Amino acid sequence: MYSRTVNGQTLTFGVSGKLWKNALVMYDRETGTLWSHLTGEALQGPLSGGQLEMVSAMPKIKWKDWKAQHPTTRVLTVRGRESLHTDRYADYHLSDKTGLFEPETRDIRLGRKDMVIAVTAGALSKAYPLQRKHWKTGKKDVWKLIQDRIGEIPVVIFHNPQRYATAVYDRKRLDGDPLVFEESAEGYMARDGAGNLWNLLTGKGPEGQQLTPIPHVNIYWFAWVDFYPETLLYPE
Repeated sequence: MYSRTVNGQTLTFGVSGKLWKNALVMYDRETGTLWSHLTGEALQGPLSGGQLEMVSAMPKIKWKDWKAQHPTTRVLTVRGRESLHTDRYADYHLSDKTGLFEPETRDIRLGRKDMVIAVTAGALSKAYPLQRKHWKTGKKDVWKLIQDRIGEIPVVIFHNPQRYATAVYDRKRLDGDPLVFEESAEGYMARDGAGNLWNLLTGKGPEGQQLTPIPHVNIYWFAWVDFYPETLLYPE
């Protein structure tokens, strides 16, 4: 998700119908500039070389969990209720196809269609495979947790495979020391070394404390390395 404000101007976006490295390209209606939906980079046009500011949103979460917390939520859809339960790309997800064009970068550290949580932090990027073996498993195998560093930034990556939720946070405290979390049986919660509970969906902790969210995306490995060929890979 990006801020639509560039150089003090609020832009409105549409789908250009073009692809760059098999990824969707947007355009803004005000200047006609083409933008990468994955990197936020202005590819061509009057604003070429510009950059959209990525902003963090609520982690991906299962609808029933969101609805339980926000019962008056309205859903925006252009096709009706059936669109909520239909995946037009189901065959693609189950196939070995990568896209219309052969990726420029081939990285055999993972399978091409392996899913990763891809994170950018400062000047570095890093990918965290979603295969089960890489994750610390909770007592009931309900959620999983990785604590790592990307350069100098200590991060915690949360993934709940049963409820589809994923979140990434900077776990550095105000005093400069990183928090270290332990699993908890209390839903999306984790405990720090002092026993305080933290909500890993919202990043909220005791006494109004808040973890800083880090932008990330769940994406196929082949697509991520095509944009970020120098990406780091956990647990290397």
